[in-house]
Amino acid sequence: MNSIPDHSSESARRLSRAQEIFKNAKPEYQALLRDILKEERDVMHLRRRSDIHQRLYEHIRRVIK
Repeated sequence: MNSIPDHSSESARRLSRAQEIFKNAKPEYQALLRDILKEERDVMHLRRRSDIHQRLYEHIRRVIK
């Protein structure tokens, strides 16, 4: 008989190292990462963007003053 793994177990609920770092980051850094990933996601989906570097720079400059 096939046993279905219990996804509610503690090991399944543990966050990855990257998720833990993100969760513990300051809110402005979380927002920065979300914005950067959103820009990158557009590029990943075969939408060529010549201004990607400038847009990433603007996001970073907004947080790091």
